[in-house]
Amino acid sequence: MKQLMLWSAKGRMGSLISETALKSGEWKLADKGEKADVIIDFSAPAGTEESVAFAQEHKIPIVIGTTGLNEEQKKEMGEAAKKIAIVFSPNMSVGVNVLFKLIEAAAKTLQEGYAVEINETHHTHKKDRPSGTAKMMGEIVEKIRHQKPPITSFREGEVIGDHTIIFSNESEHLALLHRALDRKVFAQGALRAAKWVLGKKAGLYNMSHVLGLKCE
Repeated sequence: MKQLMLWSAKGRMGSLISETALKSGEWKLADKGEKADVIIDFSAPAGTEESVAFAQEHKIPIVIGTTGLNEEQKKEMGEAAKKIAIVFSPNMSVGVNVLFKLIEAAAKTLQEGYAVEINETHHTHKKDRPSGTAKMMGEIVEKIRHQKPPITSFREGEVIGDHTIIFSNESEHLALLHRALDRKVFAQGALRAAKWVLGKKAGLYNMSHVLGLKCE
């Protein structure tokens, strides 16, 4: 049975990952005084700086789902990935990562004459705006079309996460929507990533690697 260390284990996601991991029967939880096989971090940007430093010092692979990281923090993560295996994704949902692949296909095919817009809705407690997932959706489009699509953010009630991208012209309208119905989808994806990263060589990976989806 593998030892899993949760960074910020008392947070909402940390508690859910802990519960999901223990129910699976595949994991034991480790604290910072024990040798862990892998770390999962869904904390805040400052906390992720600490978790990456800890993982690098102790040579432990790490899965990071923290959003709101700035460019310097991402750069530091990239440097750490030269020494340890890191899976980083702002959204660990399997469905969202399939959505990324669909966006790539749509952006390549629907170019001339098609406008693109992205809408995202989350609960009122979410601090970063737009969401990391919406930013990644935009980055996929920008890489292909060399133009950044507009992103509109809404904060309503206890919405877990809705993300929609629309390709449209005067003749047709294509919308791709992902709606998270239960936060356990993120816990399940994180644990899948944690299992996958065990034994991997140093490098910076994302959920497309975990799921076998080749994204450009």
